[in-house]
Amino acid sequence: MYFPYVFGRASELLALRSTSQSCLSSGLVVPIVEPVVAKPAALIKAMTEIGQRGQRAVIVTNPYQGELKGGASAGWLTVVDATFGASPTLIPGFMCRPGVPYAEVQAFLTKYANRDVAILYLNSGLSDAAVNSLAQVPNAAFHIVLQGKAPNSHLALLPHAKTVHVTDNFNKQPRNADYHGQEHFTDHHRLYSQFGTGFGDYTVTGAEFQPGGGPPGAVAVHLTYKCSNDGNLWMQHFVSDDVDIGVGTTEGKFLQAVSKFAGQYHSRVAEFGSNGAINDYLQNHNNSHFPGLGKNKERQIHHHIERVNYFLLTGN
Repeated sequence: MYFPYVFGRASELLALRSTSQSCLSSGLVVPIVEPVVAKPAALIKAMTEIGQRGQRAVIVTNPYQGELKGGASAGWLTVVDATFGASPTLIPGFMCRPGVPYAEVQAFLTKYANRDVAILYLNSGLSDAAVNSLAQVPNAAFHIVLQGKAPNSHLALLPHAKTVHVTDNFNKQPRNADYHGQEHFTDHHRLYSQFGTGFGDYTVTGAEFQPGGGPPGAVAVHLTYKCSNDGNLWMQHFVSDDVDIGVGTTEGKFLQAVSKFAGQYHSRVAEFGSNGAINDYLQNHNNSHFPGLGKNKERQIHHHIERVNYFLLTGN
């Protein structure tokens, strides 16, 4: 199974809603959402749509970044809990990270004792005895290790049939102008069963949460493809010709980047695949239409999830 990890901003949540319509029903993809926005409306809409289709997604219930850096408010938790109550396939998640005491994990498990939960590990600082206890929790559907940040003694305790490794495979650059060509992304889609029941990544955003910035110097379109030579997943960066702030327009830069993709796509359909996000890019190219940078990010994430799902379904 594949576990794409996204932050709960508008573009990520819209991408999940798109994949809910197109591929989450395969059961091979279980998104993980770490909320970062104080107003829960967009999150609730995505959770509801996924839940109404009987699909699974893990929602972190103890967020700590972005607008939720100080923790979620009581009102936020009340609304999210109500959505869990209406959607039995959604999976509450708890992140064991530095400074989070074992008592909080226990309180989470007590609260959600009657449904599947997920426990995430990120440099938790928990004792071996505590992790061993968590490994025995019967309704813990998944033990999710983030970025390999768990000691070997903990990994040895986690049940193989429930363990998921989420790694940051995206080679993030300081500026869009710094991306060039093609680079290897992962082979975990072929090898993950050696390490657990599933694998995950941070799609095309990277593991480090970064708030949005100002106008871009360059516009980039990052698209995943299956390399015909080695069978691995690679990433290709299509970057605008104009790469400096104040040179050209954002609209023009987007169309430059999309034009580069469109110029290669039809001879590489088997590599990139075909899905709604790809079709939208091609339509934008044909119509010279700029949908906004948010849509650009949404489509990259949508395509990435679709491409991995298609491989898991077909091997191609």
